[in-house]
Amino acid sequence: MLLEQILKYPVVFAVGAVLSLLLARAWGPRALRWGFVDRPGGRKEHGHPVPTAGGIAVFLAFHAACAAVFLLPWRPFAGQVPIDWWLRFLPLSAGMAALGFLDDRFNLPPAAKLAGQVALIATAYAVGLRIETFQGVPLPGGFDFLFTMLWFLALTNAFNLIDGVDGLAAGIAVIASVGVAASLLLRHAPGDVLLFLGLAGACAGFLRYNFYPARVFLGDTGSLFIGFAFAALALSTHSKGPATAAIAAPLLAAGIPLFDSLLAIWRRTVRRVRAPNGARSGALLGVGEADAEHLHHRLLREGRAPRQVALLLYAGTAGLVALGLLVTVFNDRALGILSLAFLAGAYTVVRHLAWIELRDSGEAVMRGLATPVRRNRTLLVYVVLDLAVLGGVLALALYAMQRVPGAAHVDLRRQWVRHAPLDIGLPFLALLLFRSYSRVWYLARISEYAATGLAVVLGYAIALGIHLTGSSAAAAPGPWIVRFVLLAGVAAPAVVGLRAALRVAQDASHGALRALRGAGERGERTLVCGAGHRTTLFLRELAWPGVGGPALDVVGLVADDSALRGHRVYGIPVLGHPEDVPRLVREHRVRAVYLVEDVPAEIEERMRAAAAEAGARVVRWEIVERELAPGGQGAGENAETLKR
Repeated sequence: MLLEQILKYPVVFAVGAVLSLLLARAWGPRALRWGFVDRPGGRKEHGHPVPTAGGIAVFLAFHAACAAVFLLPWRPFAGQVPIDWWLRFLPLSAGMAALGFLDDRFNLPPAAKLAGQVALIATAYAVGLRIETFQGVPLPGGFDFLFTMLWFLALTNAFNLIDGVDGLAAGIAVIASVGVAASLLLRHAPGDVLLFLGLAGACAGFLRYNFYPARVFLGDTGSLFIGFAFAALALSTHSKGPATAAIAAPLLAAGIPLFDSLLAIWRRTVRRVRAPNGARSGALLGVGEADAEHLHHRLLREGRAPRQVALLLYAGTAGLVALGLLVTVFNDRALGILSLAFLAGAYTVVRHLAWIELRDSGEAVMRGLATPVRRNRTLLVYVVLDLAVLGGVLALALYAMQRVPGAAHVDLRRQWVRHAPLDIGLPFLALLLFRSYSRVWYLARISEYAATGLAVVLGYAIALGIHLTGSSAAAAPGPWIVRFVLLAGVAAPAVVGLRAALRVAQDASHGALRALRGAGERGERTLVCGAGHRTTLFLRELAWPGVGGPALDVVGLVADDSALRGHRVYGIPVLGHPEDVPRLVREHRVRAVYLVEDVPAEIEERMRAAAAEAGARVVRWEIVERELAPGGQGAGENAETLKR
């Protein structure tokens, strides 16, 4: 029996390693034949085409190792992750590997990859792969979902981002998996060690063909799967043993990929902010776009060979694993150990690693200080008002739901705090994603207002879907749907109304100024021929007071569309058709007729005759396109001049 207890560990590791080795060898020529090829160029270091998507070998080998754990007739052992965990994880990990497989073949857009990851992680949460507790304290449903999503996204993409040098991601995965397995042994969970050994074996076997010079690349097939598997395994075993050690061990073991990901997010976010007017050119990349500033790229630029870079980062991972094992052994002193490690790490980051991010952050701060204060203040006002509206609407909805006959009495403040991350955070996040805070609202179109309202509704809809994954909400979804209707129905108009308020105030001020001006100060009594977009521009530039010089007293508009007659456009009455201009000039004692829109030549002739008879003038107002001569602003550029 003692032999069997010891034997299962090397057997599981060997199953993963041998099968991965054989599959990687077999995959190479088939990958070339089927179009799974990573060609040189751009940020890539290799100089010739290399088969990719070799992570399919790691995926199959790991699940073969799981089969060896759960299906071979071992005597009962102290495993706390049951077979049903594997049966739930198998289709989810297959989905993640398939997502990477498609990306390796068709180069999916970043947004599509992220959407696929989010869908798979949400499914994992729904089937029970979730955090549930933190430091022994149960997490509310909304927090549990958000933290679970963040955990999976962080680790999955960390291994994906670090996979830039031959053998780097697979080698780090081997060291990290062995490190967490050792931590589990120290925490008296020997059965769970087998799953990490299976992952380590699958990655180790693949290294034979992946280490420099690589003959097969992991591709996103492998890097996404490895990160997802590591996250799921660490999550499923994190509650075994002391809380600090359970959290620290996997985080430290995956520290190099996680640190590289944090630097990438910091760097790309700062460059996005630093870009003038949101430009995305050259080095000013979006947060989701690739760059050549990862840790391995920096080490390569220092003159190190790919093999040296991989070994150096292996050593860093091994050091972090050793630190995690110290935390496990001396759990009562874990906080002190982690504090010292944090100070040492902070010094290393500032002194040697993050100088690019610090430089870019400094430039972003200087650009921010040079930005006009008015725009920054307006942005801050919208953010504060939106959060106030979302928070107030949530409080109103909770209060209204409690007033329903038969509803249970609850502490409103506690309920508000519990639901705020989803019912405030997700609509606010949707506003950010819909670029609500990058628009100039007093110049916005109707579609932009509609998109902002839709963003709020979409945020609440996602929050509702998350709420309904809970057992109590799924059993009685009616009240939750009513609450969604109440939240979206009040918050969306309120958020849109806040943005429209400035436009309303602007229009109201124009009307008030017109009303306050004396009869002798109103300017020429004017009739405008037009009611389209050019008329809007004309009114802004010349007619409305305080905008473009002395105001005109616009008595009315004329338009081709007979359906507009008798109605108001831009607050001004539509008095008739262009053919009615001669009559309107006499009836309204018009002193000037502005031709803003095009009219037929014969109608224009009658207008001129009637205006001349009444002593009024006719002005054609138009936008003129003029090509500038070389030496000015540049040949081929267009300048729009407004003629009165």
